[in-house]
Amino acid sequence: MTQTVHAFILTQGIICAILNMILNPSIAWLANRQMNFVPLTGDNSMVIDTAITSIVMPFLVTLFTTSGVRKALRTGTIEAEPGYPRPDSFLSRLPTRAWTLGLLLGILSACITAPLTVVVFSNLGFTGLPFTWFAFFKAAYTGPLSFLLTRWVILRQLLHHRVEARAVA
Repeated sequence: MTQTVHAFILTQGIICAILNMILNPSIAWLANRQMNFVPLTGDNSMVIDTAITSIVMPFLVTLFTTSGVRKALRTGTIEAEPGYPRPDSFLSRLPTRAWTLGLLLGILSACITAPLTVVVFSNLGFTGLPFTWFAFFKAAYTGPLSFLLTRWVILRQLLHHRVEARAVA
């Protein structure tokens, strides 16, 4: 059964978002279950955890998603639609190799989410969060972020597939 690109992105993005909304807070709980309060900055802080998560998660999402897209294209589960994504989009300038793309997206993600975490929570007057709230915070940002990353990786791989298909033809 062939899916449209939009349906494939939606399905894969939702699955990835749900998995990350469950896994990331669970990993934080397993690693820090003795903590009652997570400070905003310093050792074992929200900003450190957010930066690490924002590097590791995009890297892993990219590796798994790239593999899934390549398999789906090979088996005919999805077909690249002509003109979508646009060949001149910013995605066409990103690396095609999964590990390079994942590392780049991870670094960019960390450069955005870690400072944003400090700015938002500081301006709201928070010096940290009780651990349960911190787990909810992780679920709240990792779900949408992983959906967005999944979408970008799928579209990037489709662009790469289109270029490879033209080279073969």
